[in-house]
Amino acid sequence: MAFFSLEHSSKPRHPSFASALFGLRARAVASWKRHRTERALENLPYDTLKDIGFPSANRSKGEASPR
Repeated sequence: MAFFSLEHSSKPRHPSFASALFGLRARAVASWKRHRTERALENLPYDTLKDIGFPSANRSKGEASPR
């Protein structure tokens, strides 16, 4: 049976500066897209939010659900 070690793999163990910069850019773009989506949802009327399944109010952990 063969034993493979990660110490001797040809793949670098630490990301290069360019790949780290690309990862940071990708996270920033994803964050900005989430922010724009949240803003768009906040601007929708209540009836539309209700139709697509959003809860009617934010409830804390101690409150019972309205029925």
